[in-house]
Amino acid sequence: MDILTVYMISIMVLAPVYSAVSCGMVVGLSLQDCLSREERDLKRILLVYLSVSATGWLVTFCYQFYPSLFVQLNVVCLLCFVLPSIFFYRIVRFLTRLGEPEEFPPLHYLVPGLLALAMLVWSCFVPFDVRLEIVRGKAEVIPAGYEWYTRFFTLKPLLRVVFGLLYYILTLALLVSYYKRARGKDTLVRGPACWVIFLVGVSIASLLSSVLPTFIPRSRFYYSLWTAVVSCGIALQHVLLSYHVIRREYCLYVLRRESPPSSSGETDAGDVRLRRSHSGKLTQRRFERFFREHKPFLRPGYKMTDLVEDLDVNRTVLSAFINQTYGMNFNRYLNRFRLRELDRLRSHPANQGKSVSSLIGQVGFKDFRTYSRAVVAEREAAAGKREPKEEGGTA
Repeated sequence: MDILTVYMISIMVLAPVYSAVSCGMVVGLSLQDCLSREERDLKRILLVYLSVSATGWLVTFCYQFYPSLFVQLNVVCLLCFVLPSIFFYRIVRFLTRLGEPEEFPPLHYLVPGLLALAMLVWSCFVPFDVRLEIVRGKAEVIPAGYEWYTRFFTLKPLLRVVFGLLYYILTLALLVSYYKRARGKDTLVRGPACWVIFLVGVSIASLLSSVLPTFIPRSRFYYSLWTAVVSCGIALQHVLLSYHVIRREYCLYVLRRESPPSSSGETDAGDVRLRRSHSGKLTQRRFERFFREHKPFLRPGYKMTDLVEDLDVNRTVLSAFINQTYGMNFNRYLNRFRLRELDRLRSHPANQGKSVSSLIGQVGFKDFRTYSRAVVAEREAAAGKREPKEEGGTA
């Protein structure tokens, strides 16, 4: 095999590894930006899926260029060929819960575990040289006396196709059932996300293309073409899935989350929140209009995560926006509104003679200590602005 062919095969085989590692790093960093425990669980499942997929393709690389290492990782290869389709199905199943708790039976991992255990135990009774001969022979060499072991040893690509087809069919059936159930919901806000269907289509296409070598002539050109199609399909799957999960566009349907009824028995429409997808669109006009109309600062326990959900933006983007636009962090920006509202209340005739302690709860401060800290922060900020002028005047 010439050097150019080696480079081409290396790049194509390792493409899913690069995509899985890159996407995994981004998803891992986004764990601190989760709005709920469910979102964190989803990202952790996605990280496992990316890790297994990357390991499988890395072991495939060893099969091509490091046969002796592949022999030692053969059981890992078997698991990594079978598990990705199961984890993909689990991710889609997680997204189609319609608010119900996630329940994924461990029995899905039973057959892969038994196959891996059988491979591990059987390999202990087969000499290393025999296994190495099977790998170097690319499934075309069958050592005498080890015919059945060779067939089982080289069964991994077929198992990948069988498990892949089975679980992608289950995934499609799950989506069809989900769409029917979701359309019957009165709380439906937005229709299905078509990218999920496209993602399943890409996955099935890459899976079916993996059986091409069975029907096409054995040559470097066709092998390279097959490898490129399969690896690009898997890499695209990694990128699509990670992108939409991080952007919170993974909801196939967006459902309205009803607020609890008020003490009078009526539901306050203003407290009804929508579980929306992440849009990332944030302007100063929209931001200030939200504070002016909804006055979130009046809520004592209002946090950055609440504002992220209300405005439907990324937490990092929102924090950077407040710092760059207003020159302060979120807490100080929120407390500044509370102090202004407190001044307005104190100036009202009905509050004449009332102490500050009796009013701070009405403007969103938890206690007097929080109010005092806000006052000190404003004084220090005002003093910091005056210092350059004073220094300039004495120069």
